[in-house]
Amino acid sequence: PHFSNIGWHEFYVMGYFLEMGVAHHRLTGGKDRRLYEAAIRCADHLDNTFGPSPKRTWKNGHPGMELALCRLGRLVNEVQGSGAGDKYIRLAKHFLDHQYQIQPNPYDQSNKPAVELTNAEGHAVRATYFYTAMTDMALLLGDRAYQKAVDKIWANAIHRKHYLTGGVGASHEGEAFSQDFDLRNDGYCESCAGCGLSFWADGMHRLHHDGHYRDVQERVLYNNLLGSVELSGETFYYQNPLASDGRRYPWHGCPCCVGNIPRALIAIKDAMYSINDRKDTLYVSHFVYSQGTIPNVAGVSLGIRQETEYPWKGDVKITLQPSAAAEFALNVRIPNRTESELYTATPSLAGRFTLSVNGEGMSLPVEKGYVGIRRTWKAGDQVALSLPLEVQRVHCDERVAANRGRVALQRGPLTYNVEDVDLAGPVRKMILKPDVPLQAVWQPDLLRGVMTIEGPGIKAIPNYAR
Repeated sequence: PHFSNIGWHEFYVMGYFLEMGVAHHRLTGGKDRRLYEAAIRCADHLDNTFGPSPKRTWKNGHPGMELALCRLGRLVNEVQGSGAGDKYIRLAKHFLDHQYQIQPNPYDQSNKPAVELTNAEGHAVRATYFYTAMTDMALLLGDRAYQKAVDKIWANAIHRKHYLTGGVGASHEGEAFSQDFDLRNDGYCESCAGCGLSFWADGMHRLHHDGHYRDVQERVLYNNLLGSVELSGETFYYQNPLASDGRRYPWHGCPCCVGNIPRALIAIKDAMYSINDRKDTLYVSHFVYSQGTIPNVAGVSLGIRQETEYPWKGDVKITLQPSAAAEFALNVRIPNRTESELYTATPSLAGRFTLSVNGEGMSLPVEKGYVGIRRTWKAGDQVALSLPLEVQRVHCDERVAANRGRVALQRGPLTYNVEDVDLAGPVRKMILKPDVPLQAVWQPDLLRGVMTIEGPGIKAIPNYAR
């Protein structure tokens, strides 16, 4: 019978169906409403069945439907107006509020009321999806209790349980978050948990407008998730340990990651730009060669183009084409390469960048991870940003036992891997002395073109191409 087995993922799959309706509506510009209207019928069925008495209260064994209800609710409000989608957001809150009342279990984030959660725990995919929906409650409903809770959970997840590759969920037992500072190098790091972290980071940025959350998202996208897919695009990793000799495979008995990885990677287009509620501040958060139009920035349509070879090079040129001259702030992210308190990178690159507008250099402070340029923008205005991309040695908090006496390498947003095939001997016997000089070398014929890190006796490649 429907809605009788918590572990059967009914809500989880229905959540994906709702998101399909949202995605298809956006893809077609609303010209084909069939899947959108089917998603609404699905959500209406949920809303007619579940909620405050006399409706049913039930538990989602695998969160995912809650954040989907919020995404659908936002779109319905855009399309139909008058708060028509608010009922779906309220239904999501009902599920979050009552999750703990049915078979409470930390595995699926139901051991206590959502607003009383403080640590990232349980199944890492379920958790990141659950926390994303909690963030939506703070963002869409202004719920301060949810915001307070989700801020605490984020701090625990990122500053106590976050891998340098962006992975989360160290424990193979239950595909779960482990204890604070337990970041074993054979940790699980399921790809879907990386997807969930990216979704969660997106919501946290929209809540706080702080570049820290985009820094976390950038790390997971460029390392954990991009590295989940083999270069052919035909095989993938379900889990992503730092130390491994396993190959990617074409399928998995639990095929959730097959669709989730590209879904999360493609969503970088939605995270590149965001705007505040007053629509007078545009955030440029990711650096991708691209072109598009943002319909309403300070009352005008804004064409925007990025030209860059990031992450190989740190130069970014942004050209603006507003439909009419308009005053607004353009906030450009200045990445912090150690967004987790667990890691320290040398040399430090903090505060090192150059910025100009129409060729005129500007010296501006970094506030909440962004430099803000407020002016009246005209068609053809150009912003040029140059970020340093030096090789950095990264050391970990000594409380992480697995990393004592160890060093990692990174350049820009990319974490690097050292593999036996590139060395004279096995990696596990290698020692990298602190004074060994390292340099970045572009190799166009290796792994479809990568920047390697090289020095005497060492050659490292980006983690995504391992």
